[in-house]
Amino acid sequence: MKITKSQVAGLAASLMLISATALADEIVVTAKATAFDPMVVFIKPGDTVKWTNMVGHDTASIEGMIPEGAQPWQSKLGEEFNLTLDKEGAYIYKCTPHVSSGMLGAIVVGELPPKNLDQIHAHPENKGMVGRTIRKLDEELKKKSG
Repeated sequence: MKITKSQVAGLAASLMLISATALADEIVVTAKATAFDPMVVFIKPGDTVKWTNMVGHDTASIEGMIPEGAQPWQSKLGEEFNLTLDKEGAYIYKCTPHVSSGMLGAIVVGELPPKNLDQIHAHPENKGMVGRTIRKLDEELKKKSG
């Protein structure tokens, strides 16, 4: 049986995909009263964020506070939610019913600093509880960069 170059290339691509999937991590964010724990997470492209303990909560991206070209999301109220992120950058998200209580979080995917950090800082919603989340993101970025 003769194996063609395209068959070898297809097998190599399949193995790389399986390897990338096997190396991907799942990061758990737990809803606690009116906070996400942890509030800021750092992941690699292809990792999955899993929100748990979501009774009375949801998770939703904030328009203009995710990387350009990234898909926004909105989970169903009260349901655990998994989200795999491939697009590098920072993502600011909220619990819709509890955003005024400060139930927000941030995800950083890939290299630091996130390429869309200036866009997030310049966003008109960078005030109040959203601004507090962005300040917490900045603190965590400083810790990461040494």
